[in-house]
Amino acid sequence: MSTPEQTDSEAPSKVGRSTLVVVFITVFIDLLGFGIVLPLLPRYGAWFNADGVQLGMLMASFSAMQFLFAPLWGALSDRVGRRPILILGLFGSTCSYGLFGLISSQGRDFLLLGMGPLAWLYITRIGAGIAGATISTAQAVIADSTGAKGRGRGMALIGAAFGIGFTFGPLIGAVCVSEDNAVALSNTQIRSMDSWRESADLITADEFITYMQNDNGVLDEASVASAEQMLAEPRARGEVRELLLTPPSGAPGYVASMLSAIALLLAAFRLQESRRPGVSAGAGRGFRPAILLQHLTAPRLSLILATIFVTTFGFAQFESTLTLLTQRFGYSSRWNYLLYAYVGFVLSLGQGMLVRRLLPRVGEQRMAVAGVGLMTLGFCLLGITGMEILPGSALWFILPVVVIGFSAVTPSVNSLLSQAAGEDEQGAVLGSGQSLSSLARILGPLLGIPLLRQSVPLPYFLGAMLIMLGGILIARYRVTAADPETPTASSAT
Repeated sequence: MSTPEQTDSEAPSKVGRSTLVVVFITVFIDLLGFGIVLPLLPRYGAWFNADGVQLGMLMASFSAMQFLFAPLWGALSDRVGRRPILILGLFGSTCSYGLFGLISSQGRDFLLLGMGPLAWLYITRIGAGIAGATISTAQAVIADSTGAKGRGRGMALIGAAFGIGFTFGPLIGAVCVSEDNAVALSNTQIRSMDSWRESADLITADEFITYMQNDNGVLDEASVASAEQMLAEPRARGEVRELLLTPPSGAPGYVASMLSAIALLLAAFRLQESRRPGVSAGAGRGFRPAILLQHLTAPRLSLILATIFVTTFGFAQFESTLTLLTQRFGYSSRWNYLLYAYVGFVLSLGQGMLVRRLLPRVGEQRMAVAGVGLMTLGFCLLGITGMEILPGSALWFILPVVVIGFSAVTPSVNSLLSQAAGEDEQGAVLGSGQSLSSLARILGPLLGIPLLRQSVPLPYFLGAMLIMLGGILIARYRVTAADPETPTASSAT
């Protein structure tokens, strides 16, 4: 394994500004598609009658693929270059989101190659996760293109792309979706409405809920709330049946696919190769199953990787339970979209303006510790809100504390990880970091949602404890610099 020692003059590769712009757009597209789809998944679950386990697996499949493929793409980019991997990822995103748009707009009886729409939704999310796992390669381009002094600002640029993508994604979803058919009905319940086909008789929300829950099955709390909103005023039974049997719009998937195609063309014509020709790739290193374990057991990497995992694990519990928390306070689905967009907007401001300007002055380690402090405070306030000591409207003031804290932690620890990695293993090491982030995002919902159902404030107080642990880990990290600008080795005290 090579030493990460390098002079600042050697660190950046000679690439143009267009390369960094394309990288920014690539990450933006990944998070745009994620932001479009994530708030819509419960609606698709309702339409295709997915149960809770199936919906949870559908939501986790994207992150699961990133966990598996991020280190592989990163290590492969160390061998063949960054440009072909990023182009391949954009091509995969274009196809996956286009197929997602097609499948999501079909009826329940739709079949393609012998598989129903729910199976195809899994395939599209798996494909999008594999294609989106090239984020570690995008981070490697930043590492190639910046010296140690500017590494943190470069990583913050990627964080800003995250925030902007996650701002506009939910807004696109909000425009493309209605709340009329966000009611999860079984096949038996759907068949029970056959006699309503031409009926002009009016039905109220209470009558609809009673009818569906009598002999036809049950409605979960979210479906009851959606039915009450849909039937705030009595409607004709035939109109209600038509609304509930109308497939979701495929527009969000098609929009995400179109944007991915634009980014693909931009990358094909403007993206320069950032990996320097003379750097060895470390033969075979990217394809060994034990590569993640090797990085976790390396003293100069272990504390940073552990920090990435525990802080993302805590944050993932917040991400996965936010919709359930707002539902408790009576937020409609559309207001949930706006809240997600608000979170993305704050994230983009935090990383694109605040963190990028402060990080070179403060330094990565201090910035990370400060971010941990903000996240811990915000999570405690979320727990207090879950106890209904604070009103639901307090979320609009608490969420910026959490998000700005996270926007300070993420680029700081990624910059430290990049500086601790050898010059010939940037993609592989950053891929391990991204893989651990994806693993945390898989486990976060699996733990956070059951905890919230047991006790609303529990996942937030547990998240605060995890994030404090991350703060302790990063505070123990030590960097030894060969010169004032370029850290070269690290060890844990």
